[in-house]
Amino acid sequence: MSGSATITVIVARAKQKLKKVGATSEETAKTPKELDLDEKWLKMSAHAGVVATKDGRYYLTSKSKKQH
Repeated sequence: MSGSATITVIVARAKQKLKKVGATSEETAKTPKELDLDEKWLKMSAHAGVVATKDGRYYLTSKSKKQH
C-alpha cells in the first residue's frame, strides 16, 4: 500500500470511530484512549475535519460529516 493510501485508510478509520461514538462536538469529544486510536492518527486527520480540544480530546466537525 502506498503512503497516501495508508494515510487515507488511517483518516477514514479515525473519522469512523469518532462518528460511531458520537464525538461530533466539543461537548462530546473523546480522548484517544476512549477512541482506542493513536493520537498521531487523529492529528493526521485534522485536514479532514477532526478537531482537537484544548484538553486533548477530539471530535468530528459537522462540516466534515456532510462532506462524506
